[in-house]
Amino acid sequence: MSTPHSLPRRTLLQLAGSSLLLHGSAGQTSHGAAPETLQSWKMGLIADLHYGLAPDALPRLEQFMQAVESDAPDCILQLGDFNFGVDATDCMDLWQQFPGAKYHVLGNHDMDKVTKQEIVDHWEMPNNFYSFDHRGWHFIVLDRNHLRPHPASYIDYGKANFYVDSQLRGFADPEQLDWLREDLERTSLPTVVFAHQGLGMEASLAPESASGAIESILEAAKTDSGAKVKACFCGHHHLDRYQLRGGIHYVWINSASYYWVGNAYGRMAAYTDPLYTFLTFRSDQSIEIRGSQSTWASPSPQERGFPKWSELGTEIVERRLG
Repeated sequence: MSTPHSLPRRTLLQLAGSSLLLHGSAGQTSHGAAPETLQSWKMGLIADLHYGLAPDALPRLEQFMQAVESDAPDCILQLGDFNFGVDATDCMDLWQQFPGAKYHVLGNHDMDKVTKQEIVDHWEMPNNFYSFDHRGWHFIVLDRNHLRPHPASYIDYGKANFYVDSQLRGFADPEQLDWLREDLERTSLPTVVFAHQGLGMEASLAPESASGAIESILEAAKTDSGAKVKACFCGHHHLDRYQLRGGIHYVWINSASYYWVGNAYGRMAAYTDPLYTFLTFRSDQSIEIRGSQSTWASPSPQERGFPKWSELGTEIVERRLG
């Protein structure tokens, strides 16, 4: 019998055999010498767990890991706002039990209590932004956790220094943008991008905005057959959203835990069940998103009188991209 924080050894050994990934870090990108034969495989994906804030975050992560045990994906990835950078050994111990490759995206709240370098080290990330190849696909992990108080000044998030005007935050620094261009130029593989803060939606289209600087690079990357970047997955907003733009499928993945309605409406409106998904990468270069459904724990945003309750949802919508 498995304990709440462990998976059976037999299952872990089985999972280990299914996962072989190549890591790359900023300045040391992983690019296959030639595209491998594309075959279907899965990645487990979870966003905005908020361990340290959501009171039931650990049981939610446990349910995700149990689903990972059942589905046996090649790798797992979390999209940020995972555990606030605290010394949360129970949360990280549970995550670390998956024997395959485990990837992290930095979220803003992961730096509420620590510096960026401290959380990068704590999570054993290769760098704050990096890329890797797996089974005929190229993956890019971005870091938008920079303040830009002045046009030529970029400051790392750290110890909650980012609670400022929203127009000053959410940037990728110039070094990262240059690296992103070069990384996309070097790879010949179909590419998927992960970032915490949302990309691709109408609210972030201004070319000089924090989002626009990234989007313009992604959408400029082309192959003879079209867009090189097939999809971009983001968290942060605790919403399920989709937009096809510039040939790229932009998807926002809903939170595993709750929607933040604000102090006036009781802070967190929790989902009764955790939300997470599995991405299936197909041989035809399409990507399938497995749907995930929950309901509102009482009182719901509507019951609280939250003005925008009808714009919210307790699901990750099933989709096929491509």
